[in-house]
Amino acid sequence: PHAAAEVAALARRHPDARRLTGRTARVDDVITALDGAELGHIAAHGRFRADNPLFSELRLADGPLTAYDLERLARPPRRIVLSACDSGRSAVHPGDEVLGLASVLLALGTTTLVATAVPVPDRASRPLMLRFHRLLDDGLTPSRALAAAQRDLYHRGPPADRVATIGFVCYGAG
Repeated sequence: PHAAAEVAALARRHPDARRLTGRTARVDDVITALDGAELGHIAAHGRFRADNPLFSELRLADGPLTAYDLERLARPPRRIVLSACDSGRSAVHPGDEVLGLASVLLALGTTTLVATAVPVPDRASRPLMLRFHRLLDDGLTPSRALAAAQRDLYHRGPPADRVATIGFVCYGAG
C-alpha cells in the first residue's frame, strides 16, 4: 500500500525518470523501462518461491514479473533497487546453481542490486529507500548509501520496523 507514495517521492527527486504506478505498472512496460536503464527502482509486493526460484515474483498491475521476464532484457539496468519482500533471496539447486530474481539480474550484467533478504514492512521501507536515494545522489556508492541510511533510520519508528532497515542488502559492485 505504500509503494505508490515511495514512487511518487522518488519521482520528485528524479523528475525526468519514467514512472509507472497503478494500472500503468504492467510487466511489459516495466521491462521496457528497465532495459538499458542506468538506475531502476521497483516498489512492489515480492514473493520468493523456494520450490522454483525462477518463478519468484514482483507483483505488478497485470500479474507477476518473474525471473523469466527479466531474461527478456537486452541490457539489464546498471543499478536496480527492488523494494519488495524477499526480492534478494536465492536458493541453491542441483549443480550448485543459485536461482532467484537477484541472481538472474546479476548474471545478466546488472552491476549493483539493492534488495531484501526477508519480508519487510513497506511503511518502513519507504523512508529507508528515500534516504538511500538521497545519499546515492550525494555521491555515496550504493553499499555506503545503504549502510548509512540503515544506520540513520535503525532506531526511528517502532521496533517492528527495524527489519526494514536491516533487511536490505547490496549485491554486486556496490
